[in-house]
This record gives sequence, C-alpha cells and structure tokens, in this order.
Amino acid sequence: MISEKLLHYIWKNQWFTKEALETVQKQPISIINQGFPHQDAGPDFKQAIIKIGDVIWAGNLEIHIRSSDWYRHDHQSDMKYDSVILHVVYEHDCEVCNSQNVPIPTLELQNQLSSQLLLRYNQLMNTPLPIPCEAYINTIHPLTIQSFFDRLIFDRLTRRQAQIFDVLHSFSEDWEQTLFYLLCQGFGFKTNAPAFEMLGKTLPYKILKKHAGSQLQVAALIFGQAGMLDEELDEPYYQSLQNEYLYLKSKYRLIPIDVKGWNLLRLRPHNFPCIRLAQLGELIFSHHHLFEKVTTPQKLAYFQNIFINKTDDYWLTHYYFGKESRKSEKIIGEQSFHLLLINVLIPFLYAYGTFMGQEILQEYSIQLLDILPFEENYITKKYKKKGFCAKQASDSQALLELHHEYCEKKRCIDCGIGQKIVWLN
Repeated sequence: MISEKLLHYIWKNQWFTKEALETVQKQPISIINQGFPHQDAGPDFKQAIIKIGDVIWAGNLEIHIRSSDWYRHDHQSDMKYDSVILHVVYEHDCEVCNSQNVPIPTLELQNQLSSQLLLRYNQLMNTPLPIPCEAYINTIHPLTIQSFFDRLIFDRLTRRQAQIFDVLHSFSEDWEQTLFYLLCQGFGFKTNAPAFEMLGKTLPYKILKKHAGSQLQVAALIFGQAGMLDEELDEPYYQSLQNEYLYLKSKYRLIPIDVKGWNLLRLRPHNFPCIRLAQLGELIFSHHHLFEKVTTPQKLAYFQNIFINKTDDYWLTHYYFGKESRKSEKIIGEQSFHLLLINVLIPFLYAYGTFMGQEILQEYSIQLLDILPFEENYITKKYKKKGFCAKQASDSQALLELHHEYCEKKRCIDCGIGQKIVWLN
C-alpha cells in the first residue's frame, strides 16, 4: 500500500534510485531541480527543471498513485495542468494527455523504490500500537529526535499563540483582561475549566484591579461572580463577602455565572473550586500590578513568590462555604504552580513577545520550559516508558504535541521521526 502523500515526500526528498532513469516512453531522464511543493489548486510541484532525452524542460509536475488518476481528477479538461512537463506515478496504467491533447511524459517509480522503505511505511501506518514508531525509536539518533522536538515546541507555542490572539481580539486588544482570562482558564485545571473561563469572560479585570487593594472586595468579586454567594449562611466571613458583592454587583451591573456550572465530583479537596477561586483572589490581591510583574524576565523563584500565596484564614478550616474541615493550609502546590507556568504564563509570554516584537520574551518562555521539570501524565508516561526523552518540561510539551498532532492522526510521514524511520539506510 502506498499513499499519494508518501509519493510527495519521496519526490521532494528524491528517495528513489536514479540510475538509468527513464520515462515509460523509454526516454532518459535527468532531474536538475525537482521543483517546489505547491499547496494551492493546480499541479503538485512548481518550477521543476527536468532533462528528458536531449531537451531541458522547465515547468510543473503532477504526482499520482496511478496514471489513470489524471483522468479520475479530470486534469485533461483543466488548462492549469497544461504546464505539466512530467507525470510522476507509482504505477503506470495508461497514457495521459493535457487539454490540448498533447501526451505527457510519465515517470513510473514502482521499480525505483526500496522495498524496505515501503515495508516500514506500511508498518507505521497499519500498526495497532498507540505509538506507531515505538519499535524503532531506539534506532534513531538522539540529535534527530531533539531537532524534531525543537520544532514540536515551536509548533505548540505558535498554535497556542494563535488561540491567545483570538482571545485578545475578543477583549478589544486588552492584554490585562486576556491574562486574567488565561489565568482563570489555568486555575480550572481541566475539571472546572469551563466555569473558570466563564468567570474570566464575565468579570472585567479593570474592576478587579480597581479594588485590588482590598482583600475582601477582590474575594467578593470573584466568589460573587462565580455564583457562590447566593446562599443564606450564618457565617461572618461569608456574610461580609455577600454584602460587599451585592454593593459591587449593583455598582457595576454585574451578572454572575450559574453556580451549577461548577464540578465538585471526583475532585481532591485541594482542587475544590472554592479553594482555587480563593487562590486566584489572593494572586490578584497580593500583586496589584500583576501584568507588569509577569512580563519581566526573572528567575523561577520570582514567579513562585507571585503564584504561591496564603489564602484567607477562613480557608484553613474550610474547603467550601459553610462546611468545616480539618485545619490545613491551602496554598498552591508545586505541581500546580508548574502547570500554571507551562499552560498559562509561558504561552502568554511567547504571544506577548511576538505581539510586541520582543524576542527576549519568546526566548525566555522557551528557557523556562528547559528548567521546569518533566510533566508526568498518562500520555507522557507512555512515551517515557518507550524510551523517548523525558527530562524537562520542554520534553513533555514536545511529546504532547507529538501525540496529539502526529501519532493520534497517523501523520508519520509528516513527522521528523517517522520520516527518518521510513528512510533508514
């Protein structure tokens, strides 16, 4: 089995035997320039230079599995394909002509390809294993893997950057509101991410910032907008928050989100939404100029001091309003801190650096990935077990990108590792 995509890569990289190369019409061929891949409508490769017989031709190339695909795609009726100087196919099964009824020279690659190349390609494509290349990974040079990991990290940050720019645009290019929204998203830690995102959309950061000097008012705005201050509880702290929020809600015409959006099931106590909301509130209160602080390159300990704050004493004995618990401090754990850096701050710094033309922020965001520990989750553990590099956060981010964008989609021929496996000598 062979795919047209594989034929494209074979032609692009010239992965075939060129000795005594000739067309099916028995004319000798010399490839001076294989041309450049073309993604838009029209021939597959542009600006190729091919010597056929004694004549040097400059033009375009079309690639198919079989010659008859030319007619199946109706190219004989499309004048865009009149510029084709060579039809490259895996199997030649018929002669083809352009719209002017001029025969097109054809190069058949079936007997020019390594049987091992096709074998390895089909093994990757047909394996039931979740990591198609796991049997080959130890045969690939570490530098090849690291080089592709660098590209994966860049692709992941670039894709995340595009998402951040969409958020920025939705907030009328307000970077502070964008940061607050992303922090809300991050504090959701997947389980409560949708509810936290709604909070980030409905609570204007400029209002929070205006009241950032008051711990009570910041907490009231956050818990009130989260829909968690509508009960009747006989607790002084709760009632203080409730009274403050009623005043601020009326003043700014705020509309809280539905409390039913919060998930309390299958959560560890420290991940309860009230605890995460309290931690978010302390972050805003303790660092009034948060945006300026996080967009200044500093050592890792600097950000640790920003993100890890003690919550109000009320939460020492509570995980939820009105329900007492054993006394314990509810600060953000080291693992959660690292996840906030990886999933929120680093992509934000990269995007902001791009927007402002500050390469130092882009470079710094990547440097942070190199000093943060490897993220252990069910995906990265699988790759680590099979021998993939697993030292720091940059590795785990590369593996997540590899998994989601290549392995799951069986895009082995687009993958730098997969390509190396297919073309092993």
